[in-house]
Amino acid sequence: MDFAKGDNKITDLSTAYRQQVGTGWDVPAGVVHAPGSLCTYEPQMASDVYAIFQSVVGGSQVIGEEYLWHSVPDEERGNFDYLVGLLDWEKNVDPDLLKNRFMQPVPVRPLQEMQADGCVECWICYRSPAASAKEMAVLPGRTVTVRDSAAYGMIILEGRGKMGEWEIESPASIRYGELTTDEFFVSEAAAREGVKVTNLSSSAPLVILKHFGPGNPDLEVVEEVGNEARGAGRGEGSER
Repeated sequence: MDFAKGDNKITDLSTAYRQQVGTGWDVPAGVVHAPGSLCTYEPQMASDVYAIFQSVVGGSQVIGEEYLWHSVPDEERGNFDYLVGLLDWEKNVDPDLLKNRFMQPVPVRPLQEMQADGCVECWICYRSPAASAKEMAVLPGRTVTVRDSAAYGMIILEGRGKMGEWEIESPASIRYGELTTDEFFVSEAAAREGVKVTNLSSSAPLVILKHFGPGNPDLEVVEEVGNEARGAGRGEGSER
């Protein structure tokens, strides 16, 4: 209710966790959260429904009041009870938030086994059936055939190489209007048949992020206690 009066200091009421590079959080609909100060990777269901509850960010950036009521019907604007009703209260006050929502990378197979095959793959988003993701690192100079059970989009995060007949590379810079070779879509048929990936570098890994939509047959929700993972997704075929 103090949103328009200046800094409402709503983060004074928040439980905060220090960011750990390479890890993530499952954020269901209705859970209040703040974006991190790093570039983040967010596989999610497409939606533009939101309400920003924090009126000042970073001590100086003022958020307009229209963002507080962004997705509220016109007849409910100014109704703070309705606004708070958008929250999933039980999830917001979950005392086991770390245990239930934190995601550290989980190898799809034993690490030494994957390294011997030339490619290390980890689940990095695995708590929601709506979207999931893996990080794949092809070791220097290696060629692998990777199989998945569902279609996926992919982003080349680091390195250069080939995927089938396509050259792939993470660009150092992108000029306006310039095409790049760092984003691809793999159909379900191609994913099941197997995608051949070659790392053309003799010293650096080829790192690829792969994001899947709902119903990924390979996805198994990983049960965690604290920061110790007790399960993993299941791979298929020669998938690392």
